[in-house]
Amino acid sequence: MYSIVFGSLLFHELGHLLAAKLIGVKIISCTILPYGGEIRIEQFSKFKKVHQFLIVISGPFFTLLLLAFTTIIDIPQKNIIVITQILILCINLLPIYPLDGGRVLYIFNPTRYNDLVGFSLVFSFLIFCASLYYFPRLLSVSIIFLYLFILNISFWRFRKYKLAFDNITRSA
Repeated sequence: MYSIVFGSLLFHELGHLLAAKLIGVKIISCTILPYGGEIRIEQFSKFKKVHQFLIVISGPFFTLLLLAFTTIIDIPQKNIIVITQILILCINLLPIYPLDGGRVLYIFNPTRYNDLVGFSLVFSFLIFCASLYYFPRLLSVSIIFLYLFILNISFWRFRKYKLAFDNITRSA
């Protein structure tokens, strides 16, 4: 199961990496984290919104490609792979920052970053509590949302600095 999840996350991040390389963005690092992966791009906010969007949406697109491929081809453990892709896709497209769904919202509404992080804080905490209560056997999902909640506390604390940095790099 671990290799299926890890391989799926790598394939998802490959989508982001390929899109960034095709656009000509300088990639600083790529790290696989508990909720997925994180690609650090040099001055991401200075690029056109359409390029930012293409980079962000390429990960879910690759996950969707893997899902389609898995449903068409008969392979061992097909059901587990399909469920894993659906979960990765559904979780990743939630409007929670820093997931891809939250990043898309930020790209098109950068002035609403405070609202997005505040919403992400509350929403991730509510999903964490609900998943513990309704799905106690899916502890891994609860841990992902707890991690996102803690991450958003950090984003909230440093929100003024991020906005200032993004404003400076956009105008540079």
